[in-house]
Amino acid sequence: MCLANARFHDITQANAVVTRWPGLSDGLTSTGLAVLASAGRQLRAVFVDAAAGRDREAVGRLNRLLTRHRLRPVISGTGPSDRHLHVAAVGSAPAVEYVAAAVSALAVFLCDQGIDRFKVCAEPACGVVFLDGSTNRRRRFCSSRCATRVHVRAHRTRRRVT
Repeated sequence: MCLANARFHDITQANAVVTRWPGLSDGLTSTGLAVLASAGRQLRAVFVDAAAGRDREAVGRLNRLLTRHRLRPVISGTGPSDRHLHVAAVGSAPAVEYVAAAVSALAVFLCDQGIDRFKVCAEPACGVVFLDGSTNRRRRFCSSRCATRVHVRAHRTRRRVT
């Protein structure tokens, strides 16, 4: 989800963001930046469509992303303690591999948990997309900070009216 919420405007800013992401911490090229920015916008559109009840459009977008970023899983590592899975073609750029992993993980999540868990924060000034992991599927905010902000604003509005 970080990818769907990230805003990549230039290489310097993008490198500052991706240092937290495994496999991308060595830095991005301009091509990698373009791959991440494009995929991020498309993944964000999946969440926006799902949150608006446009299930067919959201699934269609995710299917197009799956087609574009096909999984080619390969187990890597030199021994039992460092084996790990790569999901893009051998030798793919780190950005390509990251996008393939993100798209496939969201597709699996959608099939397992349902599209109604794809949400956009209800705080008007926020807009962060998130996966609702709550038991009752009624989470409306990306964080308690946004929820508090909305509730305090509503409380103050009610107090002014009375």
